[in-house]
Amino acid sequence: MLFAANRQLNKRDDYIICESIEKGVVALSIVTSIMLLGTAIFATLVASVVGDASYAKRPYCKPTQSCWPSASSWAQLNSTVGGRLIKVFPLAKPCFDDPTSLACQEVQPKFIDPVYRSSIPGAAEYLNWESCGAANCELDLVVPSDAPLGNCSLGRLSVYAINVQTPLDVTAAILFARLQNIKIAIKNTGHDTFGRASAPDSLLIWTHNLKKMSYVENLKIGKISQPAFLFGSGVQAYEATAFADAHNKTVVQGNCLTVGVTGGWFAGGGKGTFGPLHGLGAENVIQFTIVTADGVARTLNSESKGDEGDLFWAVRGGGGGNWGVVTEVVMKAHPKQSYVSITYSGVTSNHTDRPVVDKVMKDFITALANVQAKVTALSAYGEHFFNPYNINGGYSFPGTDVAGAKKIVQPVLDILSKYNSSLASTNINIQSFPSFAAMTAALPDTNFYGFNSRIATRFIPKKLFASNATIEMLADALIEGYYLNVPPGSPQSEIDLIASVGVGIDSGGPINIKNRPSTAVHPAWSDTFWQITYATGWTKNLGALGIIPILTESVSRAADPLRKLTPGGGTYYNEGDVNEADWQGAFFGSNYPRLLAIKNKWDPSRVFNVWKGVGWVEKQDSSEYCYYESA
Repeated sequence: MLFAANRQLNKRDDYIICESIEKGVVALSIVTSIMLLGTAIFATLVASVVGDASYAKRPYCKPTQSCWPSASSWAQLNSTVGGRLIKVFPLAKPCFDDPTSLACQEVQPKFIDPVYRSSIPGAAEYLNWESCGAANCELDLVVPSDAPLGNCSLGRLSVYAINVQTPLDVTAAILFARLQNIKIAIKNTGHDTFGRASAPDSLLIWTHNLKKMSYVENLKIGKISQPAFLFGSGVQAYEATAFADAHNKTVVQGNCLTVGVTGGWFAGGGKGTFGPLHGLGAENVIQFTIVTADGVARTLNSESKGDEGDLFWAVRGGGGGNWGVVTEVVMKAHPKQSYVSITYSGVTSNHTDRPVVDKVMKDFITALANVQAKVTALSAYGEHFFNPYNINGGYSFPGTDVAGAKKIVQPVLDILSKYNSSLASTNINIQSFPSFAAMTAALPDTNFYGFNSRIATRFIPKKLFASNATIEMLADALIEGYYLNVPPGSPQSEIDLIASVGVGIDSGGPINIKNRPSTAVHPAWSDTFWQITYATGWTKNLGALGIIPILTESVSRAADPLRKLTPGGGTYYNEGDVNEADWQGAFFGSNYPRLLAIKNKWDPSRVFNVWKGVGWVEKQDSSEYCYYESA
């Protein structure tokens, strides 16, 4: 069957790609942009990329092999993308070259700054996703000013990156990688708990500088008109928040202000403060432009039919980095929303007094569970942490009813007074804000990065909150998980920096939303009250002690009591366990067969391949992507 389709890219007549497909053989031709792309290299790409088999070779080509592109080939690619091909260097390289240099002195104080790290192609937010075993270029989190130990190497970082400015840059990257049999990585910020934005020996499609933002008062798609925002795929949450607020609106986003709003976050589901009020990020995306494995840019929305309609469904919740390169997203614009914020904390007097701290933790979990139904009914968001060292967290209630919000969560706040004699310090802070932007400005993102991190997570369904008996089972399983993560007498139990990493309780799901749109997000979201997160972390100096395997195995085991308590359940694709055994069920649930069929249709040769994403093959992919060595 032969068909042709013309599509306009970036609203310019000279960016038209004609796609012809005959018997599975893909050919791309440029109408008037040959002069922009570079005639020689584009002709080579068109002639060479002739179907699925061209990229189905394994293993991928590596820089140490004769198949690796020559310097002149890379130079041609650089010319094709307007001089925006970047040779990637690790963020900390200047400090390995010369710890006294001005370049190193610039890096050291910003090493844990997420805004700075997200702006560098040679950095990830978590250092283990920059590393491949001992191959890394890592400063120590605690004392980044210390002269670094060891050698500096790329590890899992890409060899080259393209600083994307137009969809044609993405097309050139995809076709070049297919021609040369090179892995592709896709990154905006690198805020990625799975390391899916990193791949050794790869070409990075770096979308971070696609910062376009615009507002449309009445965007019509089909028969529906609504206010909407158009964001380039480099826009981050803090930028989207400010832009929306300037238009007297709000837009859904993740909990960390440096997370992108238009890439892997929404594609993996998109959890955040607005989840209980407006739904997940994937459910707020009404249109996007994506460059697929054939190098063609497609704009998809609810009016897309057939295979394109399937792809529109799959990208929204079926996992980031696995379907193509999103360059632009249109999201629903919601009215400006006032919020009541209630935060609290309590620090234990003696974290080694296990009978006392276990009682504090269990009563704390029980109080949280007992108020959750009322919190959910008001579309409020909650985030809480506990461990033997402290309990802390907070709620965000939409609206202005301070007294009403406080009354609902009073049983949680009462834990602080109940155990006053066992807590060295306590704090409760209740504030009202006219907008989400005002709340985030007053309660800034306190997360820091530039360290190594691993997590394991699980959804907790509503039915486990139905009775005192089920809540007690849940509380016992949560505490058991903490001690599996930090066993008494283990190396990690002796290191406060690790042992004090709290168990996270997050209530950001869309369970309160009616008439949710059809997307590929895990069906378990519909019945989820909580997401539980166990975490561990280490610095370079701690890693040198040889405890990394102990930490990573422990954090995976930590979620076992919850897996047992929630058979057939799931968890958040963006925040899961790297070693999740039942990854198809845990990350995709009953959607996986349909997603796999769509993957096989759109990307049969796995041009886009991410760890435990749709179509992932363990024996083939684990060594290619350096996961077990890194994590």
